[in-house]
Amino acid sequence: MKLLFILSIYFVILIPKGQTQSCCSGGVPVSSNIGFQSTEAHIFQLNISADFNFLKTLKSEGQKLDDDQRLRTTQSYIIRGGYSFNNSLTFEMLFPLIRQTRRITTLGGTNIQENTFGVGDPLALLIYNFLYKDVVFRIGAGPQFPLGDYDQKNSQGLTLLEDLQPGSGAWDVILFGSLEYQLKNRPSSFFYLNTIISKTGSNPNSRGGFQTYEFGDDIQIISGFSDQVLFLGQIITPGISVRYRHADRDKVDQNKLPGTGGDFLFGKISNSFPFPKLKSSLGINFELPLWTRVNDTQLSPSFAINISWFKSFNPQLASSTIIDVNEKF
Repeated sequence: MKLLFILSIYFVILIPKGQTQSCCSGGVPVSSNIGFQSTEAHIFQLNISADFNFLKTLKSEGQKLDDDQRLRTTQSYIIRGGYSFNNSLTFEMLFPLIRQTRRITTLGGTNIQENTFGVGDPLALLIYNFLYKDVVFRIGAGPQFPLGDYDQKNSQGLTLLEDLQPGSGAWDVILFGSLEYQLKNRPSSFFYLNTIISKTGSNPNSRGGFQTYEFGDDIQIISGFSDQVLFLGQIITPGISVRYRHADRDKVDQNKLPGTGGDFLFGKISNSFPFPKLKSSLGINFELPLWTRVNDTQLSPSFAINISWFKSFNPQLASSTIIDVNEKF
């Protein structure tokens, strides 16, 4: 009953506050990458990843339209680091580098293409961890900093729309909640449930300072399971997960913007190749939309690919090893 009570509090606190921002560029939220697995004290974790997201499916609400003249791609190169001060408190940061492309093919076969590239909005999280009946609970919060460009221009010198910009120009608040569980009869297995909420801010300097723009509020719920197995003499870590995302409409001067926001359900299969001696791993993920319902008519995700490299180490042990080596000489 106590575990049920804690789970209830978890969802009551986090999920109803879904009045949040997409914290992303091009409708692909980089915040879905946050949330290292809990670890012991004084461990530094580093993850470098490349996300390739393709949006080619034109939809009107839940109906797919017969139109292949539009293509949108978002490439996010993300550096993520985390450090556990002790068994209860961890700190995490994420730095994105974003390239976006929008291509429209006219009836005459001409391609009209716009591109942007730059640093996105980084974010920081302070996370509190606690253990209850073999379940690790994690609750965190932190800001997303408006460091990315929001005023890049096209070849004609016109400012591109906000959904193509690397940054939002607004301060956001990220809320994070997670639970993790390892099966007692199989410690190599791992189940997790993450809730990620981004509380939006507004950019009063949008569109040359003439309008205030606010990205749609956003909530994501990600649940998955992974396990270590032996395959052809190699240890691998296959996994499967689902991700639900709700995004509210964007706003211009507090007026809701048509053709923005919606509800999305994705399925992901993943595989990780661990290198235990190096305390690192190489991961590959492939994500597909299972169900989509957008507001009005807009491009929706078609598929996404993620490639990542992960490394963990204890800086204190590394420094003590250097001291021991120096003392020998």
